[in-house]
Amino acid sequence: MKEYILDNGAKLIYKKGVSSLTSISISIDAGAATEEDLFGVAHATEHMVYKGTFKRSESDINKELSEIFGFQNAMTNYPYVIYYGTLLSEDLKRGLELFSDIILNPSFKEEGFKEELSVIKEELKEWDDDLEQYSEDKLFFNTFNNRRIKYPIIGRIEDLDRLTLQDIKRFYKNRYTLDNISIAVVTDLEFNEVLDAVHKYFNKQTKNESFIKEASYDIEFNEYKNTRESSNTSRILRVYPIDNLNLKELSALRVINELYAEGVDSILYTKLRTERGLVYDVLPKIAFEKYIKLYKIGLNISKENIDEALYVLDLSKEELHSKLKNITKEKINSLIKSIKLKRLFKEEQSIVSAKELSTYNTMFNDFTLYEREMDILKDIEGEDLLSAYKKVFKNCSTEIVINK
Repeated sequence: MKEYILDNGAKLIYKKGVSSLTSISISIDAGAATEEDLFGVAHATEHMVYKGTFKRSESDINKELSEIFGFQNAMTNYPYVIYYGTLLSEDLKRGLELFSDIILNPSFKEEGFKEELSVIKEELKEWDDDLEQYSEDKLFFNTFNNRRIKYPIIGRIEDLDRLTLQDIKRFYKNRYTLDNISIAVVTDLEFNEVLDAVHKYFNKQTKNESFIKEASYDIEFNEYKNTRESSNTSRILRVYPIDNLNLKELSALRVINELYAEGVDSILYTKLRTERGLVYDVLPKIAFEKYIKLYKIGLNISKENIDEALYVLDLSKEELHSKLKNITKEKINSLIKSIKLKRLFKEEQSIVSAKELSTYNTMFNDFTLYEREMDILKDIEGEDLLSAYKKVFKNCSTEIVINK
């Protein structure tokens, strides 16, 4: 892999691929957590850049996106916004030119602005229809104080109601600067060809003069319950804060997760499904991003099984601790092999690599961290697992969404 920083501060991350497909991911430090007062302006800005540029109409943009890309999308998260897609390598220049025009030259016309806000409000309603999203939003609202992640990425309806085009223009001017942009390209083309194209289309001069500091965690550890009429299923979501982990402890947690919750041989899967038939699946996730660092365990479950599942969640931590105290290096290596296999399987899609490289660079100013995480695994010992266990499983918050 190679990195190149343009004179304007934009970063190019290049990874050599073997396919005739090229994937591009452009990550910008302009996520929801960088909002200062109006919650939802980051996501609305992502929508509005597609409404037209100074040289293309919205229909022109949509037509060219369909012609050039086999797949393309955009997404706003708390720490970043990304624009990404996969195309034929022969169309790399066309794809970069189109993305650069959309991202760097939006016209932000009043025409269509109100209609797009209506679309976003409907999207916010759909979030509440999704059980997993609803449970996470409720947990974040109940658990976090004085944090942007207390509220949904899309924002709050009261903020969307007063959002103006001028607010979007102001946010865009402050956050969509070239020194805030990381461009990852995974391709079979040579580095110099990619660099020439990036130089050509991302040579605009802009400078970021604002700085968003990552807030410290202010958490209310508790168990929360909400009822929901529109769902046929209940859900348990338990989170453990992991903001105090160093890189080695984070790698140790990935090993712990394999043993505890990942796969059909894990402790939780065995106890909850195989032995008791309480759930169909166990859904763990390690979220280690700028502004949000949590270990999550999610269970979709019938409401009559909630109490027993909560008991198993508590009991299983004791079994996990017991197994970690006696774990062999052979078992650790087996778990690490499973982690690496899943990572390599994901990276079979070049767009996954491009997204991870660009967003890691945005979040941590170091895209190499993504691959170094795997290198750290080889040095993990049993004592590292026990140390991480003690840090991670000390406190938790649990959201229980009960269907009526």
